[in-house]
Amino acid sequence: MNMLIIDRESDDFKLPATGPKARHIVKILKKGPGDELAAGCTDGRIGTARIEAHDDTGLCLRFFPNAIADSLLPLTLLLGFPRPIQAKRILKDLTSLGVAHIMLCGTELGEKSYIESDFFKKGEYREALLEGAEQAANPRLPEVESHWTLKRALDALDTRYGPADKQGAARCCLDPYRGEQALSAVAARLSRERQTPFILGIGSERGWTDAELSMMEERGFRFASLGRRILKSETAAVAAVAISLAGLGLL
Repeated sequence: MNMLIIDRESDDFKLPATGPKARHIVKILKKGPGDELAAGCTDGRIGTARIEAHDDTGLCLRFFPNAIADSLLPLTLLLGFPRPIQAKRILKDLTSLGVAHIMLCGTELGEKSYIESDFFKKGEYREALLEGAEQAANPRLPEVESHWTLKRALDALDTRYGPADKQGAARCCLDPYRGEQALSAVAARLSRERQTPFILGIGSERGWTDAELSMMEERGFRFASLGRRILKSETAAVAAVAISLAGLGLL
């Protein structure tokens, strides 16, 4: 834990003794009453949290903000629904990298049951976002939304950023077969053109269908690749986002 993330409005709060955060603070960080640690609130404020009291029920703390965290980076990831166990790792790592917006969508080859899992329907993924924020020492969390189909996701993108033919956000989709250039080259060119935000599309475990790829091309997506190796969704997502941010000069 590089920063204690406060996911509540009050500056006075309590961590249950049985929770992982309290155990980490006491057992690993060796903190007690009067001690302070780096802390941040999901509204963007950062500062320190002082331990006011410690008993068998938990830790009582008070948050003292003194600065504002850096903004998230202008990258939107459009991702075919992964299996929940993968999604937890993906969302945690994307939060650590500073991605501002994550759109999950159903795909023709994707497993529909993933969309119906409690991890997505009941918002259980938020815990993964908080873990990623703690790792990055930045309390800002990405916006996460989901759509049943790719078309609905693309419609939402057009509403949010404007159609591609209106010089909206730059759009790039990964595909090992249609990809004409390496993703690093595409991102570097877009950096020179200063086209941000950047929208990056990555398919589900079995990839995109030809119909989906054609739909994305009609919506202004260019195609790029990560090389000749076929990667797992979680590997591709983290690698592609890191490459894109570096190419855009943001990492």
